[in-house]
Amino acid sequence: MTSRCARLLLLAASVTGLATHPAIAKEGFLLEDEVALCASCHGEDGVPVDPAYPVIWGQQYFYIYTQLRDYGAGRRENDIMTGIAAEYDRDQAKTLAEHFAALAWPEIPVQLQDGDPALAEKGITGGQCSACHGKWQGDSRIPRLAGQQPGYLAQTMRDFKNDVRMNAPDKNSTMKQLDEATIEALSRYLADVDVQ
Repeated sequence: MTSRCARLLLLAASVTGLATHPAIAKEGFLLEDEVALCASCHGEDGVPVDPAYPVIWGQQYFYIYTQLRDYGAGRRENDIMTGIAAEYDRDQAKTLAEHFAALAWPEIPVQLQDGDPALAEKGITGGQCSACHGKWQGDSRIPRLAGQQPGYLAQTMRDFKNDVRMNAPDKNSTMKQLDEATIEALSRYLADVDVQ
């Protein structure tokens, strides 16, 4: 774990109590400082420092905003993000979402494995992913999946499957249809899709 992420864990632990209360305006909110804080995990060039962290550069504006609000209100939980997002009021969350949505999506190379496309197709068809996610580029409330970190995608699918993540209930039943091999293959497949 990097020292920057360790500092974030300490920060999250110190403010976790705020997560159960409505977000209040963070005193001294400066966009460049908050962006630097985000970059310590999500990457200064848009490539996250850990495969488990999502790409947020170029992600859909309203999706980023909603996730920040869900973290802050405790509807979505994460050891780091829950405490950080709890400090932002609505306007501050919008400012951050607008900033990151306006950036270019980074390229993250992915190594497909034999059988990935076939398993991914099975998962896409069985899980009905494309009904909402379309061509994988996202649309306002629907996140972009194309080019996302495969480790993050796989963990997110598992979290929905196992009822760990509960802020999008329709995903829970959809992900329960997928076995582990399909989740792994689907995450690599989506990470390799190019919509640019």
